[in-house]
Amino acid sequence: MRRSRRLSTILALAFSACVLLVLATIGGAQAQADAALILRGVDATNANDVKVDFIWTGPQGDVAGATLTQNGESVNPSGAPVANPATPAIVFVIDTSAAMDQDGALISARDGAKRVVDESADGTQFAVIQAGQQADLKSELTADKDRTKTAIDSLGPTEGAAVWGGLRIAGAMLRAEPTLQPNIILAVGSNSLVPADEPVGRTAVLESGAAMFTIERLGSLRTGPYDNLTAKTGGQALPTDDPSQFDDLFAGAGSTIRTQQFRMTYDSGLASQQIGDITLTVGGQSQNGSFIPGAMFQGEALRPAVASTGVGLPMLDNKIVLGVALILVLIAAAGAAYALTSLFVKDDLSNVLQPYADPYSTDLDDDDQNALQKSAIMKRAVELTEQVAENRGFLTRAEAALERANLPLRAGEALTFYVVIVIVLTVLGMVFTRNLIGAVLVGFIAALLPVAIVNFIAKRRRKVFMGQLPDTLQLLAGTLRAGYSLMQGVEAVSQEVTEPMGLELRRVVTEARLGRPLEEALEASADRMDSLDFGWAVMAIRIQREVGGNLSELLMTVADTMVQRERLRRDVASLTAEGRMSAIVLGALPAGLGIIMYILNPEYVGVLFTDPVGIGMLVTAIVSMIIGFLWMRKIINIEI
Repeated sequence: MRRSRRLSTILALAFSACVLLVLATIGGAQAQADAALILRGVDATNANDVKVDFIWTGPQGDVAGATLTQNGESVNPSGAPVANPATPAIVFVIDTSAAMDQDGALISARDGAKRVVDESADGTQFAVIQAGQQADLKSELTADKDRTKTAIDSLGPTEGAAVWGGLRIAGAMLRAEPTLQPNIILAVGSNSLVPADEPVGRTAVLESGAAMFTIERLGSLRTGPYDNLTAKTGGQALPTDDPSQFDDLFAGAGSTIRTQQFRMTYDSGLASQQIGDITLTVGGQSQNGSFIPGAMFQGEALRPAVASTGVGLPMLDNKIVLGVALILVLIAAAGAAYALTSLFVKDDLSNVLQPYADPYSTDLDDDDQNALQKSAIMKRAVELTEQVAENRGFLTRAEAALERANLPLRAGEALTFYVVIVIVLTVLGMVFTRNLIGAVLVGFIAALLPVAIVNFIAKRRRKVFMGQLPDTLQLLAGTLRAGYSLMQGVEAVSQEVTEPMGLELRRVVTEARLGRPLEEALEASADRMDSLDFGWAVMAIRIQREVGGNLSELLMTVADTMVQRERLRRDVASLTAEGRMSAIVLGALPAGLGIIMYILNPEYVGVLFTDPVGIGMLVTAIVSMIIGFLWMRKIINIEI
């Protein structure tokens, strides 16, 4: 009862920890969505008057408490951060494809763009680009609001959407005006992805240093490549399912550009070619960047910390939480080291029973044990794992699997090793990917891999055992003809044959010397190796021992039958080789092609891992592949 209460308490604490982790993740994600710090650029043309531009979407009162460090040392700004330090330039890139023409999305986008123009301060520069069948510059950068609104009203529905071409034009235009504060507002439909001009468009936007605000309409697909570029520029992705919200989302992006851009100025004191690593902190959030005196750095050139676009773990950005996570990883790694050490400690049954197998042997060292095995904590962990596994019915199956694979490890130790591996790799997945889905995927693979390895070793060992069985029976029949008893014959054969047959027969001899009937020891070996053929041979031996007869002739007959069955099995394997190869190729082709595509264009394939619809499609595809592979395997798997 006391152990049951302790186990319930441990499970309750584990469940509570998982709940807190999820709540912290959700809370961190929500906090990041409500208040975000974006390091836009550093103008270091004058090392004594370095200008740091940033966006802060949280409470405006936090800006006054902004702090800045350079190369790990605090710096004294020339004054409080200044709002709206430079004349903003806003380039509208509006998708006019069929995806935007439905349900009034394009009309709402035009209204939102004109609203941004009306609410912006005089002197703000605007440009309008239509992403239609081709990228079309409707209006160059100008402070004339009426001209800009006329260009916006001229946007009409088109057949295609050259969005990347439009971004290429916008980036080149903004890069030619270094005195302006560059911004891009992109309105796009979810199924408007046209990969033409993608590399050139992406490069142009990043080199311009523009902050990109992507207003996207959700549909059957997500615009993952646009979201990724938005994150790299330090902008914001503003998705919606309601086309009528385009107007308000445009207004929100315009408000961020007008009121939430700030500049901090300070004397760097750096000489030429020295590197300045800065950390800007506002409202508890920090952004890092690097620069060299004498130049301007914007966008990706600053190497900003980009948040994951997936279901991430923003809480891991906190150094304290990250430190605690690393400590937990080290503790779990210590447990893994213990389990791994136990795996190679040869403390199996054959060593324990060595004095009985060889009565004259005196080479037995009871002190030759691993010190870690004597640890009370580890023993308690193994006992707890054994108790839980036994209650769930896993312990017996684990013992059988380990015996078939001939792994010198207790079932409790193996299960402890297994749990530690899963926990360690899952936590490492969280730390390195900072993505909940990625961590779950790593944990799932970690849960399947040890089981697959044990089963592979067991099947390979069983296959070798089955191949040795006919020759072993023939050798045993020869010893009986030479006048040996059955016990003497088994012992003699065990010294001649190789592993795994030799090990199993030596174990049978050891058990028989301890008082177990020989037939029961042989049956236990057949069950342990999951060998029906050996079981039939033992059954024949048992029947012969009861009714009498020529045992050597019987064993030769059984061996000849096994040889003929093996020949038939190999003939069938040859005839079904084409089907097996087809199953392997069809099963590996989608995964291999997906890996190659991810290597060539990770952002294009990354939508499958970041968008809920993409994740659903990926899971459906994997399940379908598994079903198809198992179906084909069932067709070509002919029992003999």
